[in-house]
Amino acid sequence: MKKLKWKLGIDWKSKLIDLLIVIIGITIAFQLNNFKESRKSHAQEVDYLNSFYEENRDNELALSSALEFALKTKNDIDTLKQVLLSKDYEDNRIKNLSASMMALSDFHPSVVTMENITESGEFKLISDLEYREKLIDTYNSYQTTSQLESILSDYVNEYVTPFFFKNIRFSDFTSLQDNFIESPEFENIVIGYDALLSQKIKGYEENLKKLRELNQLLTTANNVYTK
Repeated sequence: MKKLKWKLGIDWKSKLIDLLIVIIGITIAFQLNNFKESRKSHAQEVDYLNSFYEENRDNELALSSALEFALKTKNDIDTLKQVLLSKDYEDNRIKNLSASMMALSDFHPSVVTMENITESGEFKLISDLEYREKLIDTYNSYQTTSQLESILSDYVNEYVTPFFFKNIRFSDFTSLQDNFIESPEFENIVIGYDALLSQKIKGYEENLKKLRELNQLLTTANNVYTK
């Protein structure tokens, strides 16, 4: 009895072409998906950079205003210190100059964008390393500036205000105690305030320098990405 032989007529060329079509299709789909994700990430990066740009533009204006006020106060305190050191206790400016220690400049930067991008874990979307470093450095400076403000505020609450409560009528800043301006305690308070205010101003100036450098970068990024 003869055995039946089956001849399998497989078209390998056709099968190979079909396989290549599948591979190419998957590759194209994968690349399109990557392209979409890349465009999405880029769009998010642009949004964040624009938010940083707007936020820190306002922060620069606020910090410049706070520095201007602090410098004016420093000028008043320097004059008061010179009057006291020269023992010119009859100088009529002492009352108004002393009141300058009660007015404090405050800088309250907006940090919403940094908080949002940090909490979302998307800080890596900022692709430019220089931008990342400038952002981190500037926002860390905000914390340092806040600490310097807090130190001076605590000094006023602990030393300046209690001393004035004992010696000055706040309604018109007239004296409750005779010759209190001649006391070494008052002179020490003024000198201490001047030293802390100087540190605060230095912190403002350093922070403002970093902020302006950051804003130059963000302005460039905003002009490039919004075209």
